[in-house]
Amino acid sequence: MARDKDYYGILGVGKDATEEEIKKTYRNLAKKYHPDLHPNDKQAESRFKEINEAYGVLSNPQKRREYDMGGRVIFEGMPGREGAPPGGFDFSDFESGLGGMEDIFSEFFGGRRGHIPRKGGDIEYSLSIDFLHAVKGTDVELTVRRDGATEKVKARVPPGISDGQRVRVAGRGNPGVSGGPAGDLYITVGVKPHPYFRREKNDIYVEVPVTVQEAAFGADVEVPTIEGKTKIKIPAGVQGGQKLRLRGKGVPSPQGAGDEYVIIRITVPKKVDKRTKELLEELEKINPYHPREDLW
Repeated sequence: MARDKDYYGILGVGKDATEEEIKKTYRNLAKKYHPDLHPNDKQAESRFKEINEAYGVLSNPQKRREYDMGGRVIFEGMPGREGAPPGGFDFSDFESGLGGMEDIFSEFFGGRRGHIPRKGGDIEYSLSIDFLHAVKGTDVELTVRRDGATEKVKARVPPGISDGQRVRVAGRGNPGVSGGPAGDLYITVGVKPHPYFRREKNDIYVEVPVTVQEAAFGADVEVPTIEGKTKIKIPAGVQGGQKLRLRGKGVPSPQGAGDEYVIIRITVPKKVDKRTKELLEELEKINPYHPREDLW
């Protein structure tokens, strides 16, 4: 059948389009307008046939030359399938990850539609946990909606998980199609801040207040860790802001646990009586020093 149509316009390409550009454009349009995506839509079906007709001409070098010279060409569809994709086109390298495309193009393999097993959809779930549960790991039980029904799902949050990370629970998503495997459950973890611990990567920081006497003379003080309290030695003459490291007391990880850093914060009495004032003045006379002398 002779046809007078703007095949370049139908595909939306220029007359100087390369073979690869024509092929890529056709792929996208064929996916978009395939009848399986638009059942009982005569307009989409007609558009799909038109797209295949245009590609059947422009993908064939000889037919394209004839069309470019006179604008008229004989289009030969596949026997018994008007509007079917022209012979020789390989759908095997279509982009993956588009839900349902296996069913859409299954008719082109063996000449019939089939029911191809397809993985079920994944489920997203947001979970908020305490700081120490994130650091040390914890078991959780979630109520998840799967395939229209609620279900209890147990999961393990691994030690050392960070705020915003996801945990994958394989096979606990929605059921598969036509015997395909179930999807997965993805848990996005939000970590609540801790009253005094602060995390940086796999290290933990905590501020520990000490008295003037402890800072001056040194002392053994109790400090918190993620495993409980422990005693450390404050060296004599320690300065405010100085960090003391507790090796291996940080966040566990496969590469080895991080460290804990104790940040010294020197505190002074809020109320100073007359005698204390006299002693401090005497200390100033005996041991004068100027802490800002070399700063600016």
